[in-house]
Amino acid sequence: MTWKIFGHDGAVNYLKRQCEPGNMRHAYLITGPEGIGRLTLAKAFVKALNCQNPPAKHDFCNACQACRQIEAEAWPDLTILRPTENARDIKIDQVRQMQQSLALAPYQSQWRVVIIPDFQNATVAASNALLKSLEEPPARAIIILTADARENLLETIASRCGILRLRPMSVGAVARVLQSELNLDEDDAKMIAHLAGGRVGTAIHFAQNPDLFEQYHDTLAQLHEILPETKRARLQYAEGVSKRKGSQRENISTLLSVWLTFWRDVMIAHSGADLPIVNLVQRDVVKTVAGQLSLPQIESILKAHEKGLEQIDANVNSRLVLENILLNIPRLKV
Repeated sequence: MTWKIFGHDGAVNYLKRQCEPGNMRHAYLITGPEGIGRLTLAKAFVKALNCQNPPAKHDFCNACQACRQIEAEAWPDLTILRPTENARDIKIDQVRQMQQSLALAPYQSQWRVVIIPDFQNATVAASNALLKSLEEPPARAIIILTADARENLLETIASRCGILRLRPMSVGAVARVLQSELNLDEDDAKMIAHLAGGRVGTAIHFAQNPDLFEQYHDTLAQLHEILPETKRARLQYAEGVSKRKGSQRENISTLLSVWLTFWRDVMIAHSGADLPIVNLVQRDVVKTVAGQLSLPQIESILKAHEKGLEQIDANVNSRLVLENILLNIPRLKV
């Protein structure tokens, strides 16, 4: 482990080599599932370039003014480009504004850096606009993109970047990190590691936010309660969810994401695969449900959840998506 980054030593070593004179590229793409540590790695790279008291070559102290400002996203030569409020996509106007700032000389350091998280959510127009900066990069500027997968970006963009693919750690390795870094006991660390599916960032987030952990299990409990119910009761449940505080779209998307982990566990239990399940606390319920369904039925439920999340991302009415999923799950004993 280096740079206080867990499980991605190959990526860290690559970026350390990029810090050498003459090695720096003008664009990088960091890919991997949500919670894997893409933004954390990008910020660590910027810290290594700017740390005022590095403990070793191409390392950072995480305590000097530069490191603290970078972590807080307040460093004058760092821009984090995210969607505007109430928007999901990066728009072309944001990219054009960013290009104007990149053309300026760095204010306080050698490089002016722009990080664009989740660039798979950029509009096609924004992606095409960014291509100009990648084809004709400004001097002393670095662009760092993060995305869930290279395949979800235009190939003309991905091919112009240095690519770092981040992969989940083993469940055991994540559990050991939680024990050593957060002093969790072995059982809690193992449970959270399973829940996070090897994504150490997600695991740490859960461990440091007990309320999120409680909400997660409450969401699973709602699924268990609705499975034995009639179609009418399920429609009433969907109506209640649609009236909850906050964004209906985000609420239902979160709901389906949590439920998806349960159905994947059901698939593993039914098939007898030698794979760890995510929801260890729900092991008995998982086995009970798996025993009542055929493999094609489980596959259909999984695909419905995955398609539902895609539809919500595409702005399909989220309540209708939820209703459709619930109406097509057989009544089950839990």
